[in-house]
Amino acid sequence: MIAALVGIALVVISLRFFLVPEAAAKAFGVPGSASGMDAGAYFSVKAVRDLGTALAIFVLIAVADAHTLGWVFVAMSIIPAGDALIVARRGGHPGFWLGVHGATALVSVAAGVLLLLA
Repeated sequence: MIAALVGIALVVISLRFFLVPEAAAKAFGVPGSASGMDAGAYFSVKAVRDLGTALAIFVLIAVADAHTLGWVFVAMSIIPAGDALIVARRGGHPGFWLGVHGATALVSVAAGVLLLLA
């Protein structure tokens, strides 16, 4: 159940980066536009990454056991942890990068541990 909710959330985040990239970037914790580069390309990369992660979660739900899914969740916690570091290095508010991305990393690890214990 937790895994499915995470997958659905990632699909929503992905669609948001495709459809309203500036607003999604601001919600992510980075500026919604950037001078001198095609920020839209970076936002699209983020959208594809999240969509691919969601699809991997759905495939694992369908074909793998809870133990395998748990290990994948623990391993994939590197993504929100890395996002937290990126936002922090770009001057994001600590309450935001810790509260959003740091908390997501912790939830990913916690969900993984719960699945490993199932």
